[in-house]
Amino acid sequence: MRDSGENQTQIDDYFIPDLCRGQGLLGIFVIAALSAVLMGLLHSGIGDFDFLWLGKIALLICWIALISALFLCRARPYLLHLTLPRVALINYLLVLLAAALCAVAAEYWNNYSLSRIWRADPVSILNTVLIAAIPAGVILRLYYLQQRLYQQQSASLEARLQALQATIRPHFLFNSMNSLATLIRIDPDKAEKTVENLCDLFRYALKNTSSVTLQEEVEACKRYLEIEKLRLDERLEYSWDIKVELNNILVPALILQPLIENAVFHGVQPARDGGALYIVIYRQSEWLVIDLINSLPNSTDDGSVVATNTSGHQLALDNLRSRLETYFNGNAELQETVFKNHYHTRILFKPLEG
Repeated sequence: MRDSGENQTQIDDYFIPDLCRGQGLLGIFVIAALSAVLMGLLHSGIGDFDFLWLGKIALLICWIALISALFLCRARPYLLHLTLPRVALINYLLVLLAAALCAVAAEYWNNYSLSRIWRADPVSILNTVLIAAIPAGVILRLYYLQQRLYQQQSASLEARLQALQATIRPHFLFNSMNSLATLIRIDPDKAEKTVENLCDLFRYALKNTSSVTLQEEVEACKRYLEIEKLRLDERLEYSWDIKVELNNILVPALILQPLIENAVFHGVQPARDGGALYIVIYRQSEWLVIDLINSLPNSTDDGSVVATNTSGHQLALDNLRSRLETYFNGNAELQETVFKNHYHTRILFKPLEG
């Protein structure tokens, strides 16, 4: 397990993306095509644009890009343990080697097509390699900066998650202990169940992982609500309406529990007669939707909500919005509205299934 974790860490820290498939390979070809168009414009200008020359240079550049991607992809497993300068140098040399091989092949083919003689001009080959060296260095540098940005964002999100894990309010623990002290005398079985829920909840909150199944997140929230129900009794009403299978949906840890905790703390608890909380989870086309609706404690005669201290709630929303956007690569939204003395929070995302 340790070796597997170390290998995964090394892969995550490797600054060149996987060029054998997906977005990495597509990006390489897009860059190659744009480079060919740029060289075509520099060669003949827009007025006398030479499409035949563009086709030849595009073919050469695409072959260089393809062979470079193959070299970098195959070398990837052998370079994971090396230092960054060595990795950068080796990958740079591999790109130049790919450029040299393609230049030699192009020279032999062009000369044979024109004069039926197999020969190559070393100066022309050197020109191709030197021209390829410039964008190769720029692209590798961009890959490095992109990886550094990703690492900084990951570190920031990890710090936010750790801070979130540490913000289980002390009053919640103290109130739970008071409830337990009462239950031990009058209902030992319920007290034992509460201790189990409390232990499971804290174990989940302190879990050293940034990704969980949605089922795990929901179970933690149910334990939290069971504990709060003991304290608030009839003042807290809640219900779940789950219309999808949750075990195969991956989400960031603690995306729902802090929102439910804030809904109880800011919405239900301050109200004289308590309040209600509703959680609905369903699919909407390719999106998964989580609706969390809680009543608010105060309203005026015209139905508008009297402002309460919701700075902690807003902090949780800002934190969650950032984590969702990063985890789901922008395919997530966090919406919030107030309607008829109810606060409605909606999470939408395209699920990562695993």
